[in-house]
Amino acid sequence: MKRLLGVIVVATLAYSGWWFYAAQDLRSSVAEWFTEQRTAGIQANYADLTVRGFPNRTDLTITEPALLAADGSLGWRAPFLQVLGLSYKKGHVIVAWPDTQTLTMPDGDIAVVSDGLRASVIHEDGTLIRSNLEATVLNLSGPEQALALADVNMALQKIDAAPSSYRVAMSIGSIATSSPEGVPNIGPDSLASLRAELELSLNQPLTFDALAGSPIQATAIALTRSEISYGAVTFKVTGDATLDSAGLATGEVTLTAENWRDAIAAARNAGDLPPVLSEGLIDLLTMLSTFGGSRDALDVTLGLNRGTVLIGPIPVGQLPPLRWR
Repeated sequence: MKRLLGVIVVATLAYSGWWFYAAQDLRSSVAEWFTEQRTAGIQANYADLTVRGFPNRTDLTITEPALLAADGSLGWRAPFLQVLGLSYKKGHVIVAWPDTQTLTMPDGDIAVVSDGLRASVIHEDGTLIRSNLEATVLNLSGPEQALALADVNMALQKIDAAPSSYRVAMSIGSIATSSPEGVPNIGPDSLASLRAELELSLNQPLTFDALAGSPIQATAIALTRSEISYGAVTFKVTGDATLDSAGLATGEVTLTAENWRDAIAAARNAGDLPPVLSEGLIDLLTMLSTFGGSRDALDVTLGLNRGTVLIGPIPVGQLPPLRWR
């Protein structure tokens, strides 16, 4: 009996020593990461690092983290950030964000207010393999516009056969947006839903160290399914495109929609759409519908040539560059 008790005591002491070593190693690794970012010219600071969860968890809390690019154009700060993990399950963590945080963008700060914003992250040696993100509420308020999202779910999974390609799925239960000051609403404030599935190819794999290196950029997008409900009409978009070094898209996109006339009429009758603008939209969508063989059902394929949107050989618009920075 004494021998068994001795074995238990030794095992407990050994495990305790291992946990405290692992906790200290985690804390040191995070502190070193912040130091590396500062060496690379990024403003990277925090007020405190703590690791709790003995005996079977390693829960890291970073108090007052703040990151800002050298030119001040991109940044993020928050009251805290938590990275929660099981000490015996390496490579799988839960990231939990606070209810308030701030993004710095070239046009100004964006206030982020959320409820239940968290992500499950599975990685191997710092390379992202799979992730799921969810939020009950996710609101973003910028200098000129606000966006409110509810029931947000996103999933990302690395494609084994392509080291820098990922499958992405997203679902947003409802979206509400405010129009910039001086710009009239062009439809209902609330979009019923958004669902999309796509394959995204990048110029390098997603890693924890990507922030300190050259920017990650998309090189190709294959949109296999997307549905956007907008009032009474549902738009479906599919297509694929490659992106050049400037982020300009070349490829094809197919757009389908039904009941678009009823949706425009409802928006006009509710006062959300000025009569002059509604007539212009009807003329434009009628022309697009004619390409698909029906005046009431929209089914048209749009060409993309280095960001220029084409109907046949005719340019009808321009897409902005799809670049991170």
